[in-house]
Amino acid sequence: CENELKKRSHTNITFMKWQPAPVLRKFYNGCKALIFPGEEDFGIVPLEAQACGCPVIAYKKGGVLETVIEGKTGLFFYPQSPDALIDAVRRFDPNGFSRDEIRAHAVQFDKEIFKTKFKELVNKLRNGV
Repeated sequence: CENELKKRSHTNITFMKWQPAPVLRKFYNGCKALIFPGEEDFGIVPLEAQACGCPVIAYKKGGVLETVIEGKTGLFFYPQSPDALIDAVRRFDPNGFSRDEIRAHAVQFDKEIFKTKFKELVNKLRNGV
């Protein structure tokens, strides 16, 4: 299946298996967009891409609904079909996104910030607020 897709794809498409973080950052920083056609509970891959300022084209279901902002950090497609994905890719304008704004949005999901907010929430609940 992968070989067939490679034959049919444009030269600007890169197929990758597992890669270490520095290699991923290099690709995220250099690509026009990350296409995320799957559904995951949270979806760390789209968030990693956004942390590098890369817009995301994602299937509109699952965790991306919490991490991707339509028109600001990426685009959604629905249903999960080739035609819907093709439409999203055609609608995508790489000049319509600010890589700095995308990075700024991703910061709120930083592990340390998350831990701080979680502790604040626990303290509020403990104090009956």
